[in-house]
Amino acid sequence: MSVIGTLILPIIILFILAIILVSVFFGKKFKGVKGTKILLGTYLIILTVSVIVYYCIPSFKTSENTTQDLSYEQINQAIQQGNIENFEAIKEKEKWEIPFDQDQLNIKPLDNLNMQTVFDRNETDDNIIEVIYYVANTNFNGYDFYEEIPSPTVSIENNNMLVISPLDYSIRLYSFHNDFVISQFKGGGIMDEFDNRFNDDKPLNYDFLLIRVPKNLELTGSEFVNFIGE
Repeated sequence: MSVIGTLILPIIILFILAIILVSVFFGKKFKGVKGTKILLGTYLIILTVSVIVYYCIPSFKTSENTTQDLSYEQINQAIQQGNIENFEAIKEKEKWEIPFDQDQLNIKPLDNLNMQTVFDRNETDDNIIEVIYYVANTNFNGYDFYEEIPSPTVSIENNNMLVISPLDYSIRLYSFHNDFVISQFKGGGIMDEFDNRFNDDKPLNYDFLLIRVPKNLELTGSEFVNFIGE
């Protein structure tokens, strides 16, 4: 809807309400079939004028975010090549730096994690395990729901790396299709935007963990250790 159209719509509604109030006030004079015809006729006249005005008013559109969604292949390439920061569609959601001075870390609990997990090694033994939670493709039709996404819980207990996924959540995005005046003829109203997104190759809200460990730390308990570049 244009900015001017947004301002005119309330005026039209108030005008219609005024007509109704006048009809009620003069109910004795315009009651019965005659009064109904006058009311409907007035409404149709206002509706017709509104449509004409609607198409005569220039539309002012706000600029949309131009971030392009990435495919599974593009996301994995960015991870394996170590250039995640070069893609606007991949964003760091949360970061943990956990002091750890042991020689071994058990990552067996991560096998049951419903999330891609990749590992990287620091060039030195700094006794810090860095865990970064990333989310990709969070922008849809100009709306970025990045802030709505909860983060997992990350900790180390008894030399075990523990990651607990956030509780199940859902995000519903609705928008108006066609303005009030036009929707009475063409249809429209509120629609669920996500229902109209059919692109399985570019996953919406794709998340993964990057775990960066000290150079000589031994990872145990799992056969599914995916190091960047290996």
